[in-house]
Amino acid sequence: MPGELKAGRYEVEKELGRGGMGLVYRALDTRLKRQVALKFVPPELLHDTQLSRRLAQEARAASAISHPGIATVFDFVEDEEEKFIVYEYVEGVTLRERAHEHRFTPEEVLDIGIQVADALAAAHERGVTHRDIKPENLMLSPGSGTRGRVKILDFGLAKLRQPLGSGEGPGTRAETAPLTTTGALFIGTINYMAPEQLAAQPVDGRTDLYALGLVLYELTSGVNPFVGETPTSTIANILTREPPPLAERNPVAPAELDRILRKCLRKSNEERYQSARELVVDLANLHRDLTRPAAAPSAQPAARAPEAPLTVSRGFARALFLFAQAGYFAMYGAAAYYLPNHLERWHGLFPSLPPVPLLPLLGVCAFALRLYLLAAVGFDYPDTGRLFRPLFPVILLLDAAWALSPFLLFKELGSLTLFCAVGLAFLPFCQRTLVYSAYAPRGGRISGIRAAGSF
Repeated sequence: MPGELKAGRYEVEKELGRGGMGLVYRALDTRLKRQVALKFVPPELLHDTQLSRRLAQEARAASAISHPGIATVFDFVEDEEEKFIVYEYVEGVTLRERAHEHRFTPEEVLDIGIQVADALAAAHERGVTHRDIKPENLMLSPGSGTRGRVKILDFGLAKLRQPLGSGEGPGTRAETAPLTTTGALFIGTINYMAPEQLAAQPVDGRTDLYALGLVLYELTSGVNPFVGETPTSTIANILTREPPPLAERNPVAPAELDRILRKCLRKSNEERYQSARELVVDLANLHRDLTRPAAAPSAQPAARAPEAPLTVSRGFARALFLFAQAGYFAMYGAAAYYLPNHLERWHGLFPSLPPVPLLPLLGVCAFALRLYLLAAVGFDYPDTGRLFRPLFPVILLLDAAWALSPFLLFKELGSLTLFCAVGLAFLPFCQRTLVYSAYAPRGGRISGIRAAGSF
C-alpha cells in the first residue's frame, strides 16, 4: 500500500492504524500538496455491503459538521475496486496515549471537556450522535501556547437523526437504517457505553455526554470506575454501580467537577445534562473560577495561601526508585559475602535465632521482591502504583528486619549504627512516595500536584 497512488492524486505514505472497521493511512494530496488521512474498507471486506454502507454514513456524518474540534472530511471515493474517506491529517496523540505519560490537572481536564462538549454540541445540532466517544477517538494536537486542540475522530458508529439532504423538516425524528448485523448486541465500546446503549434503548446526544463524562472522570482519577474483570462485570457495573467520589482518587479534584461529572453519569438520561451547550456552560464557569487571578489585596490582611507542593518529574522519580533497588542488591551482596565469615556477630546479637534457615529464607524473599519491583518500574508497567499498595506491608516487614543489619557492624560503626538503622527503616517510605509520585493517580494515595502546563 505505501507508495501507491489512490484516485489519481493521493500518494499513500504510511499506515497509521487498523481495526475491524477500517485501515487508516497517511497520504499526500499531490494536487494541493498537503497531508491527509485515508480511511479504507479492508480489502478482504470490500464487498461487505454493511461495512461499505457504514463507511459512507461516516463520511456523510462527519462532512455534515463544520467545527474545529471535528476532523474535516475532504472527499469520499467509492468504486468497485476501493472505498475510502479522505480526512484532514491530525498530527498529535490520542488522549489514551497522553494519559499513559501525563497526569492531567483539573484545569486541563476542564479545557479538554469544554472543547469536546462544544464539538459535540455542533454535531448534535446537525442531528449526528457519535456513539463511540472514548480516549482513543479524541486526538490531542499541538496548539498555540499551552493549550492543545482536541479533535473528535472516527464517526464510524455515528447515528443520524435523519438522512442528510433528505429534505425532511427539522422536527422529524426519522433515523437512518440500523448498521448492526442480525444478532449483534451492542454498538460501541462497552467500557464507555451508556446504560441505554447496553439496554438497546434509543440513544441521542445525552448518550455522548455520558461517555464524555466518563472520559473526563478517567482523566481526573486515572481509572474508569466501571471496568470489571470481564465484559459481563463491566456491563453490570455500568447498569448498577455509582462512580466513587473523585476525591478518593484525586484529592485536589474540585468538588464542583465531581458534581458535573456525576450529573453526566446518571443512569437515566433524563437526569443528565439535556444538551452539550449546558455542559459547556458549567465546565467553562468552573474553569474560569479555577484560573481566575487572585483578587487585589484588601486592607484586611488575608490568610497566607498554602504553597504548592514540590514536585519532581515522573522520569526522575522512577530513576531514583530504580537506583534504590540497585542499592539494595549491592547491600544484599555485601551481606552474603560478610555474614558467613562472621557468624559470631550474629550469635552475639541474636543468640536464640539460628542463622540457617532464617537468613537464606529472608534473603530469597527480599531478593525476589526487589527483582519484581525493579522489573515493574524499569519496564514502566502502568499498574505499578495499584499493585504496590498491597505489597507495601510485605516490603515494610522485610525492610524492618534488614534495618537491624547495621548492628552487626557496631564495632566498626559505633554511634553511626543507630543512624544507619533509622535510615534503612525509613527507606521503604521514601520508595512508596516515589512510586505514587510516578504512578498516581493509578493506585497511589499520595499524588503530586503538577503545575498546569502544556498537554
